[in-house]
Amino acid sequence: MKKLSTAGRFIFWLAIIFTITFLVRAESGDRRASTHPQKELAVAPITIFDENGQPDVNGVPSATSTIVDVTVAPGGSFVFDPSTVNISVGDTVRWTWAGSGHSVTSGPPCQADSQYCSPNDMNCASGILSNTGTIYTHTFGRSGTYSYFCSAHCFFGMTGTVNVSGGCAPSGWSAGPNLPTVLVRAVGVWFPADGNFYSMGGRTADTVGSDFQHVLRYTPSSNSWTQTGVTLPDNQMNNMACGVLAVSGTPYIYCVGGSAAGQTTATARVFFYNPATDAVTTLTAGDNWPGDAAGTILPGGFTIYNNKLYILGGFNINVASTNQIWQFDPTLAVGSKWLQRVNAPEGIMYAPTCTIGNTIYVGGASDYSGGVIDNTNSFSFNPMANTIGTIAAIPRATGETRALNFNGKMLVMGGGRTAPNPSMEVDAYNPGTNTWTMNTPVPAFTTARRNFPTDTDGTTRIWLGGGYASDGITPLNSMEIFCAAAGATATPTP
Repeated sequence: MKKLSTAGRFIFWLAIIFTITFLVRAESGDRRASTHPQKELAVAPITIFDENGQPDVNGVPSATSTIVDVTVAPGGSFVFDPSTVNISVGDTVRWTWAGSGHSVTSGPPCQADSQYCSPNDMNCASGILSNTGTIYTHTFGRSGTYSYFCSAHCFFGMTGTVNVSGGCAPSGWSAGPNLPTVLVRAVGVWFPADGNFYSMGGRTADTVGSDFQHVLRYTPSSNSWTQTGVTLPDNQMNNMACGVLAVSGTPYIYCVGGSAAGQTTATARVFFYNPATDAVTTLTAGDNWPGDAAGTILPGGFTIYNNKLYILGGFNINVASTNQIWQFDPTLAVGSKWLQRVNAPEGIMYAPTCTIGNTIYVGGASDYSGGVIDNTNSFSFNPMANTIGTIAAIPRATGETRALNFNGKMLVMGGGRTAPNPSMEVDAYNPGTNTWTMNTPVPAFTTARRNFPTDTDGTTRIWLGGGYASDGITPLNSMEIFCAAAGATATPTP
């Protein structure tokens, strides 16, 4: 074989080197291609929760939804117009700024809860202010009552409410599960933060020692009752005044006063219960209710307005009714939480009382004249102006029950002691027309009763249970639930 020339050998080795280099790079490329790429850090999306603690919907409304407009600070005022809107699940509220330096911040007045806020649902606690021409929208994905305020002017009363109806079926009253025990003189409280209905205290009979120092929780999602593990602070569990108040953005159930079964003395103590932790805290004696300075007075009618508890009247046990009105603010310092307001026009006790808009209404009450009797005392109280107003009297005498704000009407739920009471009748007061209707828009419930726990979500559901039966003696454990399948209705304007 002929030897390759020098040039040939050079070309041969150059080809070998080129081939080896190509193969090495190809293998390296294959390895790089098979290597897993480095993961990018994912930023968790912000989830907005409704007042029941469920994920809410915010964004472009569906094709079938409705947009409801609210003007922010029209004419340079410190108001939202309208201040209350009633919508359905999936509807959108659109706020348009007519003035500068305002916010839409969700939560009870001056207590941001970070559920939604202008301009973009971010940094809600900081209360970002926007100027004229700003438009902010929020689509509500679940039913409930949603409060909001202007972070700069909430102390001037610049607040608003969105009532969202989800509808339910069947419409009307239906039987719920029995309470774990017969129970009378307990207080019913709907707790928006978890969507559950709570029964606070009460007693299981009228005999000494029958006081119920526990909390019962009804969970709508499971349609069941549970006795929580907490033990309430004392045996003064009957005829308390209770409601939901927030401190530093955290809601609690506050309860005031009460007595023990078979006793003629009453306590003035105040405690609050935290459903999230199932814990109870008693306030110091400096925050006791001054309306029971005598040690024998039970709270009368009670309601919540602007994150304050109002107690109207009271019962000096087996002596007389009282007419004082007291305001409790949980956010103030020890010894400063209570403020006495104008007196009620007459003594009232066990009075059906509720708040609609900026006004507190009373429809019927009990009095004492040798025994407890029912009457038709009805009036209004303006907590901002500290004045008493007149309203049409409830058509029937009743007491020893609650009044509920249901879609802007005051519902007086059965109750009463004097025959033909106790009743299952539902009397509805319309503040816009100053008129009463019987068993409409909410019909009578099934079982007549008095002194029973009851409350509402304000738009679609009412819960009640226990109480004394139609004989006024037998304690009950049955439950009834009202469902408004048609959803919320327009709020009357007083």
